[in-house]
Amino acid sequence: MYQQVPHRRVLLALSLLVLALVPALPANGQSRMPSQDYFRDVTALAEVLGKAHAIRVACNGRNDQYWRSYMLRLLELEAPYQGGLRRSLVNGFNAGFSWGSDLHPDCDGNAKTAEQAYAETGRDLSARLVQLNIPGASLPPPRER
Repeated sequence: MYQQVPHRRVLLALSLLVLALVPALPANGQSRMPSQDYFRDVTALAEVLGKAHAIRVACNGRNDQYWRSYMLRLLELEAPYQGGLRRSLVNGFNAGFSWGSDLHPDCDGNAKTAEQAYAETGRDLSARLVQLNIPGASLPPPRER
């Protein structure tokens, strides 16, 4: 049976960055409108989480909710209420899951490599979201290759 990805540092960094995605408010207390880049990147992050979840399900069965739990946290932080953004994120996750299931129907070496790549892509997207949307946020050191 497939075990957890051995690249815990990447996964830890991804989780910390996803948790740090709470939108910052300007000092005067007024909310700001997120940019188009924000919508693009947060939706792409949801899609990547869906693809990674599909691989986990293929490898470990439906009870493995590792990546789905990250998606639930993303929804909790970024789109806690019903609306367009939440719908876009859920649709992105579901589309990513469908694509991931089609691309990796079996748990093999390619699937495991793809999950690692999705984790790294998610980390990069999270870092970009933090950098562009949370003024003064510090980023983790660059990942090792």
